[in-house]
Amino acid sequence: AVVSTQSTGKSRFIGEINQEGTIRPEYKTNLLKLANLTLIKFTKDSMVTPRESEWFGFYKPGQDKELMTLQENPALWDEDRLGLRQLSEEGRLEFLAVEGDHLQVPEKVWLDEIIPRLKD
Repeated sequence: AVVSTQSTGKSRFIGEINQEGTIRPEYKTNLLKLANLTLIKFTKDSMVTPRESEWFGFYKPGQDKELMTLQENPALWDEDRLGLRQLSEEGRLEFLAVEGDHLQVPEKVWLDEIIPRLKD
């Protein structure tokens, strides 16, 4: 089962990246080449809807109120179309919540949370 972002009519790019429709194995292959992946969600994001999509969450099918996490998405987690479950199981996937609006990263967060993740 695929949970569709394309049905909202807002982003064909996100639907393609999430492997909706045509499955592109090279997306998973390339993502698994990463040493680590940190997904950043901005807690007051006014640009991305829903905010949970910054962590690959989305609305449950057929409506736009109830949300589901990445781990509840059959295509992205159970089928592991992008390799996110594998990254998680290998300790290479992290979730970081940053207080603030879209891409507004305070200097302290850069220094304490982001830069240390880039060193290895």
